[in-house]
Amino acid sequence: MGWLSIRTSHLLDSASRGDLRKQIRNAAKGDVQAFQTVSDHYLNFVTEYLVVSGYHEQDRIRKYTRKVFHNLWLGIAYMRRVSDIERQLYIYLKQIPINVAPFQDFLIQRLTSLNALQRFLVVGRDLESWNSKNLTLATRIPKYELKNPIYDAWKVLAAFKANDINFATNACMESVIENMDCPSPQSDQRRLSKKIKENPIASAFKAECLSLRCELVELRQNARWDDGLKSEFFTELTEDIAVIKPLKPVLSERLINQFSFQQVPH
Repeated sequence: MGWLSIRTSHLLDSASRGDLRKQIRNAAKGDVQAFQTVSDHYLNFVTEYLVVSGYHEQDRIRKYTRKVFHNLWLGIAYMRRVSDIERQLYIYLKQIPINVAPFQDFLIQRLTSLNALQRFLVVGRDLESWNSKNLTLATRIPKYELKNPIYDAWKVLAAFKANDINFATNACMESVIENMDCPSPQSDQRRLSKKIKENPIASAFKAECLSLRCELVELRQNARWDDGLKSEFFTELTEDIAVIKPLKPVLSERLINQFSFQQVPH
């Protein structure tokens, strides 16, 4: 179907998540270097989320980024799993207000018109290659319930305004978005491709989505910091958290988190 992928090679496999989990647990014991390793893994996610929320001034991006990691460090003793970190990341990021500024390009205007959940899903799924399980654990929303906000987000990004589309057209359009995340088998792709070619609305929607993928590649690259800026940021972060004492969970809170996946405090 000519799917355009912006997938990256850093998607965590189970072994890599195991290594990251060890760093999280070391950080929970007060290991600042381990926390920096964890923070480095999620730095791109944070800066990308801020850009899709309309932020472009480096000072403001750094300010919010430091605040996010300060909060993660403050609650690090509550976290044992990778999903704990990702859950807290979602909680902190969705609290950041959008920044609507003049002269923003059309893509940023559309991204800032999304709600916080949709922006998080676009960054996680389309920029950072998180799979549906990771997104479900972070948002605490079942996989089948994430389909609609993702589809609705892409309709906004593609500036799709048709209100009255038939069932077949809607199904084709939904399949376009689903295949961007997890391409179906070749035989299914060929059948879907034929359906889309025969449907002008779905065909135009697919073309716009493919064009948007190119724009998202550029946005992702512009949102990420170079090595010099990262080094400077982590030097400042290490100095900051050295004087921040993490919270200490009581036994009941540890049990709540361990067995119910409910993060404390929220």
